[in-house]
Amino acid sequence: MMMNVQTASASARWHPSFGQPALKLERDERWSDFSEVLSLLNFDGQVQEVNASLFRRRRLKAGQSALSMGQSFQGLYVVRLGALKTSLTDVDGVEHVVAFPMKGDLLGSDGICRGRYLSEVVALTDCDLIRIPSETLFSPEHSGLDLERVAYWAISREIFQEQTVGTLTYSPKSEVRVARFLRVQSERFAAQGCSPNQFILPMTRRDIGNYLNVTLETVSRALSSLSRHGIIAVERREIKILSQAALRDFGS
Repeated sequence: MMMNVQTASASARWHPSFGQPALKLERDERWSDFSEVLSLLNFDGQVQEVNASLFRRRRLKAGQSALSMGQSFQGLYVVRLGALKTSLTDVDGVEHVVAFPMKGDLLGSDGICRGRYLSEVVALTDCDLIRIPSETLFSPEHSGLDLERVAYWAISREIFQEQTVGTLTYSPKSEVRVARFLRVQSERFAAQGCSPNQFILPMTRRDIGNYLNVTLETVSRALSSLSRHGIIAVERREIKILSQAALRDFGS
């Protein structure tokens, strides 16, 4: 029987891959079921009768590492709460920020090809992650099941998003890059059900500059310029977008 994820049953049974009975979910918030994973990923496809597997959550404090470069691949993670920073460190020890994962994003897909994670992921805020173990994802007995299909769908979505966000750095004008960055953040907060016009950036201006390939000072000047134009109001990390249309036009 095919069913839409929005009406998927949240019932759960014991699964040997996780070693915990479903009743644990009712007494302990350290576990999530498949229907919650589908909801977080915003999966809009059809699935078979939702399986009853439980997935362990992992909680992090701001500043803690979620994944490390070179760490053995242990599975994928879905961000349940919080914001993180993904970066690569080159041979000279220079950090390059490549993404700012938030609620509903997938972590760890870069570890599949070589069996080791290729990037560093650090929590910018307190976070709650849901781990999908590699032995559950890619074991022969699970091959072709909905969990694997959903994981491939989510990985494809992450690639598309990275390609789309990559256009942020195409403009030679730093102010345009920052305006585009704010517009993307606004859209991401809106997708989470938060206000698209007023939000607190979890990352520092230095991280934003690294991500956009501009300096910290350039980010500050760009924010000040957008503020002078009456497009945004800035108070430390709090951003108020005063005109979405003006922000869109400025970043086009």
